[in-house]
Amino acid sequence: MFKSISFLVCAVMMLTLSSCNKGVVPDSQPVEQTTKPAPSTTAPTVPAKAINPLTGLANITPGQSVRPVCVMIGNDDRSRPQAGIDKADMFVEAETEGGITRIMTVFAGVSRVPGKLGPIRSARTPFILIAESLGSVYCHAGGSRAGLNVLKTADVGNIDALYGINNSAFWRDAGLRNSKGLEYSMMTSGERLNTRIKAFKFSQKTDNPSPFAFGDKKSGSGAGNSVQVKMSNLQTISFRYDAGSGLYTKINGTLSSGTEHKTMDGAILKATNIIIMYDNKYNEDGRTISFRLNNGTGLLVSGGKSRQIRWSRSKGSLKFTENDGSKLMLPSGKAYICLTDLSNASKTVIT
Repeated sequence: MFKSISFLVCAVMMLTLSSCNKGVVPDSQPVEQTTKPAPSTTAPTVPAKAINPLTGLANITPGQSVRPVCVMIGNDDRSRPQAGIDKADMFVEAETEGGITRIMTVFAGVSRVPGKLGPIRSARTPFILIAESLGSVYCHAGGSRAGLNVLKTADVGNIDALYGINNSAFWRDAGLRNSKGLEYSMMTSGERLNTRIKAFKFSQKTDNPSPFAFGDKKSGSGAGNSVQVKMSNLQTISFRYDAGSGLYTKINGTLSSGTEHKTMDGAILKATNIIIMYDNKYNEDGRTISFRLNNGTGLLVSGGKSRQIRWSRSKGSLKFTENDGSKLMLPSGKAYICLTDLSNASKTVIT
C-alpha cells in the first residue's frame, strides 16, 4: 500500500514540474523578442544655413569657408559656351582688350565652386583690384604684363594656373583643346582649388565687408524691365526681366538681336540685381584696358525698376551706396556687375 502511495505522489510531482516548465526556454537559447521598440519621434538635427554675404541667401553650411574665390573666365566667341559659370554668386564683366570682355566669377567660399569651371583666362588689372577689395583668393592662368605687376603687391591669395606648383588645381579639357585651342581649354574645380588653398595655408575668412546690404528698400522710380549696356565698341550686353521669377536673363548682344547667355550644360545666366558701374577707362600698356576704380556713379536695375547709385573702391573694400551715401540695400539674390566707361552712360538703354 505504501508503495502504491509513494508511486502516486511521485507521479503527481512529475506532472506538476512538467506543467510549470512548459514554454520556458533554456538559458542557452536566445529569447525571441516579440515586440518592436517604438520608433523615434525625434527628427535628426540639421544645422541652419548661414547667410551668403554676396547674395543674402541662406545657403552657406556653417563652418565652411566664406573667403570669396574669384576666377577669371574667358568671354569671347571662342570661350563660349563656358562651363559652370552659372553657379557663381556674383559676376563682374568688363572690357579687357580689343573690345572683348571677360567675366570674373565670384564665389562666397571655395565650397561654392562647381566641379567644372572654365575656360580659365589670364589676370587683368581691374579684376585684380576688385578681387583685392573683396578680400579674395584670385585664380587665373597667367596675366598681362601690367596685371602680373599689380599682382606682386595685391593683397589676394594668388593661384596662377601657369605656375608649376598650381598645376594640380587645373586641367586641360581634351575636347576643348582639340576644337578651340590650348588657351581655351583650362578648367578647375572647387575640390582642386580647395586642396591648393589648404596647401598655401590661405586664410579661410575675410575681414572685408560685403559690397552691399540686403533687405527691403525702395525699388526705384525709373524703368527697369530691360536694360542694354554698351561694354565697348565691339560688345553690348543686355538683361530682360521676368516678373514671375524676379530674375533678369542675360543676353549677349542688343535687346533686339542678342542671344541668351548659356553654359555648356544649357543653363541660362540669370541674376536678381544688375549693377552698372561707370568709370574712366584707359589703355594701360598699349594693348590692355584698365579702369581708375576709385569712385563713380552707377545704376541699379532690380525688380523691374531702376535708380541711380554711387560706388567707391579702396584696397580694403568695394562699396555701393545710395545717392545720399547710405549703404545700398538689395533684394536677396545674385548681382551681375557691368563695369564700363563713363562715356557709355548715355548709351545705356533702359525700358
